[in-house]
Amino acid sequence: MGREVPAARQAWRLRLRNWAGPILAAAALFVAAELALRAAGFRYAHHPVALRFVRTVADTGARPSRILEGRASAGERTVHIPYALDRDLLWRPLPEQGLTNSEGFLGPEWSPEKPKGLNRVVALGDSCTVLGDEPYPGVLARLLSKDGRRWEVLNAGVASWSSYQGLRLLEKRLSEYRADAVTIYFGWNDRWLAWAVADKDLAAHIEKQWKALRWVEESRLLQALQRAADRLRGPPKLTGSSPRRVSLEDYAANLRAMVSLVRREGGEPVLVTAPTGLTLRHPFTATVGGKTGLGDPARFVELHDAYNGAVRAAARETGAPLADLDAAFSSMKDHQAVFSDGIHLTREGHRRAAALLEPAVRHAVEAGRKRERAARLRRER
Repeated sequence: MGREVPAARQAWRLRLRNWAGPILAAAALFVAAELALRAAGFRYAHHPVALRFVRTVADTGARPSRILEGRASAGERTVHIPYALDRDLLWRPLPEQGLTNSEGFLGPEWSPEKPKGLNRVVALGDSCTVLGDEPYPGVLARLLSKDGRRWEVLNAGVASWSSYQGLRLLEKRLSEYRADAVTIYFGWNDRWLAWAVADKDLAAHIEKQWKALRWVEESRLLQALQRAADRLRGPPKLTGSSPRRVSLEDYAANLRAMVSLVRREGGEPVLVTAPTGLTLRHPFTATVGGKTGLGDPARFVELHDAYNGAVRAAARETGAPLADLDAAFSSMKDHQAVFSDGIHLTREGHRRAAALLEPAVRHAVEAGRKRERAARLRRER
């Protein structure tokens, strides 16, 4: 027995030496590939639903999607905002030096400090709020400031977000910034068919896969392998039975919840309808209809009207100010010229959107202050 132990130990050491070379070589190759991908600036965000959808739409050549992906044709400014998975928000933007603040949102830093006399507006939305040569929140801030008072507009737009995510952000962060008014501009992403489950159920799926997804987020090599796997697998096959990211009923409920939450925090909401340049004959209508599984372009237009109808109904039911951009843009003779792809706005489109939002925001701020004064008088009695 005494002779067998050293022999077994020697055999084990021999096997270890035999394996050490390949293991070290594989580790060195892994590290080299990781460093090379990082040096090249490679990133691939494998998110369960909407960001993969955005990348699919990008293949159609829509300008805002190309900007989101970091690809630009001649004369276009390249914009790339990276994202991270988030247990509550599903995904959130990451800071990008020279473009976003430390929160990952477009523009300067947000401060919870609110000097006396400052009117603070939060512009909540999706890519229609954050993408473009000069998104409307910045233009709106300048228009509001022309009255000589101090105005600040925080751009809280995140590409591909739905009303579900907007509501979650308000629940988590609104009280910190004491907004006098909040513009609420969603609808496009809510109506898309989900690639997995509806947004309200997606957090549970992310929770189950959290550790593995975090590993992928930290490693560029794993991201490259994930991209290769996604390309081999292809996009999910969407059918009429696939759920929408946010159903029409849930969309209406989310809008009402946001109105209540903003008012509870001392502000006043402004509900915004999503304008469009898409018509039955617009080439992008058929393309997007196919990508989202909607199929019939007529169904696409019908859904657009239904989701905007929910915004108007929520405004009537709650008494919230309404900025009906959809109706206003539709009445413009040149309204097609203010869209880069029928969904996202050009510089001129953002300018017109800001001009339409300005009176609604002023009205909202005054309405909120009247409500606050009335509440104070009731308490004093």
